[in-house]
Amino acid sequence: MRTGKEYLEALNDGRRVWVGDEFIDNVATHPKTRAFAKLTADFYDLHHRPELEDVMTFVDEDGVRRSMMWFKPTDKESLRRKRRYHETVLRNLGAGAAPRSPDVNNSVFRTYVDDPRPWSDQSVGTDGRDLVPGILEFCDLLREGDLNAAIAFVDPQTDRSRDSAQAESPNVHVVSTNDDGIVVSGVKSVATGAVFADYINLGTFYKPGVTSEQIVFAGVPANAPGVTMINREANGRDGEETEHPMSSQGDELDTTIIFDNVFIPWERVFHLGNPEHASYYPQRVFDWVHYQAVVREMVRAELMLGLALLITEHTGTYAIPPVRARVSQFVGFMQTLKAHVVASEEDGFMTPGGTYKPNVLMFDFGRVFYLENISRLTAELLDLCGRASLVFPTEGQWQNPEFRPWLEALQSGPVGRPHDRLKISRVIRDYFMSDWGDRMAAFEGFNGTPILLIRELTIRRAEISAAGPIADLARSICGIENPERPEQTEYLAQAEYARLQDSAAGR
Repeated sequence: MRTGKEYLEALNDGRRVWVGDEFIDNVATHPKTRAFAKLTADFYDLHHRPELEDVMTFVDEDGVRRSMMWFKPTDKESLRRKRRYHETVLRNLGAGAAPRSPDVNNSVFRTYVDDPRPWSDQSVGTDGRDLVPGILEFCDLLREGDLNAAIAFVDPQTDRSRDSAQAESPNVHVVSTNDDGIVVSGVKSVATGAVFADYINLGTFYKPGVTSEQIVFAGVPANAPGVTMINREANGRDGEETEHPMSSQGDELDTTIIFDNVFIPWERVFHLGNPEHASYYPQRVFDWVHYQAVVREMVRAELMLGLALLITEHTGTYAIPPVRARVSQFVGFMQTLKAHVVASEEDGFMTPGGTYKPNVLMFDFGRVFYLENISRLTAELLDLCGRASLVFPTEGQWQNPEFRPWLEALQSGPVGRPHDRLKISRVIRDYFMSDWGDRMAAFEGFNGTPILLIRELTIRRAEISAAGPIADLARSICGIENPERPEQTEYLAQAEYARLQDSAAGR
């Protein structure tokens, strides 16, 4: 299994990276990127801690011990084991300070491996090439090296008032093909964490008007000739671990990637040319990303509850009954998210490839619940803190013997050491009152699919249709006969391979 040291060494591979106005010569050592590179290295090193061996690793069918990110859940209990792995990563990496850690990025390939045939059979413009061997070989390459493939599916924002604008977009598109592979040019506007990855998992989300040339799914090395990564300004606080315990862990960055006549060999092409395929399957590959997202949000809700308990205990307001009632909202928030996670596992189903998959609607609407409530509860937490979230001394002021007696008195409460309140306040400030924290909140809001899109895509799931069985009870109560479900109905017209990734009802 890969070590953190090996990961950091691999980052110095000549990749072209800009952060703000500065060119980054080595992602592992540059002050603007080294902290998050170190956090990702910590992810790899977690797998080598003896006390975490049973949680972080498994022994595969060939007797090889591997990272749990490659573990295939085949029943309810093994899915729970996978969740405990995700939770352990989250708890050891700042309760979600790295939303797109390698285990999250690579989870996309669970669906590729589970059912690779449609990716090849539905392709257009491959001259009959079988892409399945390349898909499986690439996934083997990732697994054998414990590599990290960052997700790059989001296209530039175009004129949404007309479908024809999509064809005019600077999207990544196929420029040419030959016997060896394809050449692509264009832009992917958001590829979170691509700077810290080994490969770019190139893909396409369907939009009205997308052209065949813009449908490209492939694996591209982060240092491939013609690839340039342009990043926004970094929000991390490098070297400020005491004052900024969270943001000092680095910024995973949100990357715009330019592909300037990039060659991709056929064995790294996963799908090509079919907008209809892109309207079905790519949403399904993100199901595993979004399952981990609701686990992450559950862990973050636990953090918020703990912070609310600690700060009200330190300030003494927890003794006031109305304050305890307000804190109880965080209990309900955490428990409801946990209920979505547990229920999705309990009501899972088997995919065509023999993977036990959690109930998609249950974890997706867990994400909706989080997004609908997080802003309100953030404001509630800050209100419970009072000035403790904003007015507190720096470490240098605290250590000043002239100020110390006064500052200790200001930070004293019924329990705990005065300096502990500073530590609590710093975490709250970083998470909920900083550029770093605001970016984290924005990421959750747009991670893969925002609320409106989650709801819209729900209606496109195989089992949600007026013509489908979900409406049978209502038909029975209304005294309406069940339809014959002709082929024209949306329920049966959905691509079979997509339906089988939705739920057992799709079979």
